[in-house]
Amino acid sequence: MRKVFPTLTTVLFILLVFTSTYAGKLSSVTRTKIALGTYVKITIVTDRKDESDANVIIDKSFKKIEELDRAFDYRPKGGVLSQFNKGKVITHTQDPELFTLIQDSVSFARKTDGYFDPTLLPIIRVWGFDTDHPQRPTHEKITEALAFVGYDKIEVTADRIVKPNNVMLDLSGIAKGRIVDLIRDYIREEGYDNFLIDAGGDIYVSGKNAHRKLWRIAIQDPVNEEEFRGILEKKDTAIVTSGDYERFFIEDGHRYSHLFNPKTGYPTSNMKSVTILLPETAFADAVATAVFAMGSEKGFSFLVKHEIEGYVIYHAENDEIVSRSTKDFWK
Repeated sequence: MRKVFPTLTTVLFILLVFTSTYAGKLSSVTRTKIALGTYVKITIVTDRKDESDANVIIDKSFKKIEELDRAFDYRPKGGVLSQFNKGKVITHTQDPELFTLIQDSVSFARKTDGYFDPTLLPIIRVWGFDTDHPQRPTHEKITEALAFVGYDKIEVTADRIVKPNNVMLDLSGIAKGRIVDLIRDYIREEGYDNFLIDAGGDIYVSGKNAHRKLWRIAIQDPVNEEEFRGILEKKDTAIVTSGDYERFFIEDGHRYSHLFNPKTGYPTSNMKSVTILLPETAFADAVATAVFAMGSEKGFSFLVKHEIEGYVIYHAENDEIVSRSTKDFWK
């Protein structure tokens, strides 16, 4: 028997804790829309008497999100990434933002020894996670798909990226974070320093909230949804979580998530969730994806080695749910 859970994230594993209006001069202008396959919330704190300007910036931000999503998604017919997946070459002039994102994806895949891999689309498709009806494939099908997976199959130069015809990219492990970063830059260019962007667990907090205090972000327990593991107080920081709750299905009593080990083609990690703190949301997104795939031992060692603040929740050997954080994560 197979039970499929929705692909749209309806419960955030990082919850926002803030008050919409400050009892003084500051107010929070907030809007939430469905975008990027999840709920996206943008909050701008402003001391302007007329909040209409902030509303205009939020409207423009959501339009930019839609444009960037189409550019970075492999699914739209006629899209640059779709055409690249069907072909062999993409140039910088075709789409500079997409070109840079692919460059960064390959670079980061190299740094993680392939635990983050943008060429995982054949595995995603063979498991059916690009459809509404995912199911476990045969081992033979997974082996066949793995033959077309590997970031080292991509050749990157300053103005051209070349790949074999049957290698296809899915940038979802980093694209949402990059979109958050680009919207962050846009809002700052428009003169706002205090704001929050939350794209279904990919969060960036800038400056302070309407109380003139640090933004408070509560980390939810991935098993007991009514409980929290702790609260972060941050500014000018990306806070990104990857977890097996985002997309999964249950077949014959076994839970299969969308977070794969690129080396095996199976979702075999003992992780429940990984939360990462970094200045850039895109790289926090990619680190969370990679560390989840590595598993608790290798993943935590990766964080310590690269001096990245993170918090992992995972199954121990006795199947107990335990957690571990780097030394300055809660500071």
